[in-house]
Amino acid sequence: MSSTNDISSLEACCTEIQARALLEDFKSSCCNGWFFETYRFAENGRMIYKFFLIDLMDQIEQGEMKYIRYFGWVEAVEEDESIVVKPAGSLSHMLDPGLKRVLLTRFHEDVMKPVCERHHVLTKVE
Repeated sequence: MSSTNDISSLEACCTEIQARALLEDFKSSCCNGWFFETYRFAENGRMIYKFFLIDLMDQIEQGEMKYIRYFGWVEAVEEDESIVVKPAGSLSHMLDPGLKRVLLTRFHEDVMKPVCERHHVLTKVE
């Protein structure tokens, strides 16, 4: 994994059939604060899966309410011959570079890398 400050996306190089299997495995392999939220279809019929990162260990209690820290989300998008993961989807350009780096680094280490290794799929950090 690159340690540069300008990480903008992750990519898994795969076939269309592998892409659906990878997305489903991402969904079932969430850990370390990652949760699958939803999926939707893009206009071209491809899948977009949304995952969010929260910190359940750092809860704040105020009155009878508990609050958790919400870091943000990433979207895993089916593309031609790959899955591309971007922080905050189309809102990525609005995120602080440090937060982008945290989201992508954590998703890569916690979810994407183990899944892609199981499926024998190469990943790229861009």
